[in-house]
Amino acid sequence: MDTPPPLYTIATPSVSASAQAFIEVFRRRHDPQADLVAAHFTLVFGCTAIAEADYQAHVAAIARQTPVLRFRCRYAMLHAGGADGMAYVFLVPDEGHSALSRLHDRLYTGVLAPHLRLDIPYVPHITIASTRDMAAAKALCDGLNQDGIDIAGELRSLTVGVLRDGRLHTVGEHRLARPA
Repeated sequence: MDTPPPLYTIATPSVSASAQAFIEVFRRRHDPQADLVAAHFTLVFGCTAIAEADYQAHVAAIARQTPVLRFRCRYAMLHAGGADGMAYVFLVPDEGHSALSRLHDRLYTGVLAPHLRLDIPYVPHITIASTRDMAAAKALCDGLNQDGIDIAGELRSLTVGVLRDGRLHTVGEHRLARPA
């Protein structure tokens, strides 16, 4: 029997048109994966051990309990030294950081609890560049931070996707609850 493709949960940010254009242009210049998936926050990393129906039900239940999340990214962070040998440029939220982290933690309860990786700290982020050249990635971060990156937005839904043929394909969309 074939192993099912991994399921992911992401949240695609809703930002101003100018911020969206900036992110997409920057990603097209600096991230080879820009065409594989839209700019996003990853909340659950690839999991093949749970039936899709159970996974979807769990994500839907969490989404129903979660208000729309507001965030603001004012910092570009270098992430390097991982097993893949890549260096990444992350947009990291200073506003909304704890809410995103708590959402990640809630998603990794119930059926997903056994699949939480405790050996990797969770840092909410939008990846906007990747390269094998750490110095180049650091220079990109420094330039963004010096120029004063400031991207605000909302997360309004959770997307469950399956990785097939190197692309993330949506298999479920779960709206977050509206603020009270």
